[in-house]
Amino acid sequence: MNAREWLGSGGPAAPDIAVLGAPISRASISPSEAWSTPPAFRDALARFPTWDAEHGIDVASLLPHDLGDVPGDRDDADASAAHARLDAAAAGAARAAPAVFVIGGDNSLTRPAMLGMMSARPEEEWGLITIDAHHDCRPADRGSRNGTPVRELIEAGLPGDRVAQIGISAFGNAREHAEWAAAHGVRVYSRASVLTASMSSVVTDAVSTLAHAGVSALYVDFDIDAVDRAFAPACPASLPGGLTPGELLAAAHALGREPRV
Repeated sequence: MNAREWLGSGGPAAPDIAVLGAPISRASISPSEAWSTPPAFRDALARFPTWDAEHGIDVASLLPHDLGDVPGDRDDADASAAHARLDAAAAGAARAAPAVFVIGGDNSLTRPAMLGMMSARPEEEWGLITIDAHHDCRPADRGSRNGTPVRELIEAGLPGDRVAQIGISAFGNAREHAEWAAAHGVRVYSRASVLTASMSSVVTDAVSTLAHAGVSALYVDFDIDAVDRAFAPACPASLPGGLTPGELLAAAHALGREPRV
């Protein structure tokens, strides 16, 4: 059984993980085809087994429920209606399964997806870890965009000291955005810090820091622009000097083992 077959093998009866596609791209600052990613992601899974030989893990031990795609924004003037649909769908997914995996779509989806999960589980103390080259702390004066979700979430009430950002690029952010993040207590791990230590140790420190701040549940945002442009040439905001695919996989493995995620 390949990973694509595994994803389609589950159902609504007590799933371990709910999977949701979010084909959203109109909120992207740079023009993109991010709306096409969810079906391409699912198709690509057919080339992979479920067995991870390096870690001795078979994801087939988990029962998935693929909820399909939320109606996207290709036929809309902007992404606002799609964001509202995603908020509701993410809440439903979080009620249906203990873990939720959202396939983007541009990174504006982080705000509605996380808010939906937070509304479904209000008893949790939520935190956010981003794997991203950018702070995404632009003001949302032109609406929710892929550069605004972290700021919007903090302004909506998420404490800044419950946010950690990994992979921030040295030349990928405006000074005022970095200063805004620092002023609100966001814990930042630069791309250089991952090189100096290791991805696994950085993730461990980030999780420990947020746990110390009282976090009991974590939303993790993987933005592909954190990866070096050599490996993600179709991503408009990827930059030279970014993470390697191996480092991204290391982050996914370390965070996937964390029960708060």
